[in-house]
Amino acid sequence: MSEFVGSWDLIRYAHTVGEIPNEDDGSAIHAWLQGSDKGSLGSDTERTGLQLSIEGESFSEQVSAFSSLMFDVEGVQVNDYQPMSGKILVINGLGFLMPEGVPEYALPINVAFPLRYDDGDTKVCDTVRVFDDVLVRQLSVVTDELYLDRMTLLYYRGQDIA
Repeated sequence: MSEFVGSWDLIRYAHTVGEIPNEDDGSAIHAWLQGSDKGSLGSDTERTGLQLSIEGESFSEQVSAFSSLMFDVEGVQVNDYQPMSGKILVINGLGFLMPEGVPEYALPINVAFPLRYDDGDTKVCDTVRVFDDVLVRQLSVVTDELYLDRMTLLYYRGQDIA
C-alpha cells in the first residue's frame, strides 16, 4: 500500500476502444476490467491538469484544465471530468479506486473483484499500479458486455515534476 501513498500529477493519457469477441465466456470481460499489467501506454499524448492524492486507505483528486474523455462517478462518459474522492482497496498489489457518490443501483454486488460501478449495462473498474516510480491508472469500461473503453493515465509523484 505504501507505494501508492503520495501526491501524483498526470503526465500522459491514452484512450483505447475495442469489442469483446462473440464467443467470450466472460473471461475476456474480466481480463479487460482488471487492466493490463504493463506500464506502457502505446499511443499516448501528454496531458496535465489532474492530480491524484492517496493517503492511507483514501484517495482524492483535483482537476484544473483537464478535458480528456473519462467516465464519471455515475458511469457516464464525459469530457468535463469532475474530481472524485473515496477509498482505495489494495488486493495483491493492485489498487482499486472506489469513489464516494456512486448511485445505490450501481453499487457492485457479488463480483469477482472490486468494480467502481455496475448498473447491469455498464461496468467500470478503476485500478492503479506502480511501475518504475510511475503510477499507472487504468479506467476500464465494458458496455453492454460488448464495447470496451480504457483510459490509461500515467502520473509522476508531485515532487518529481520539473
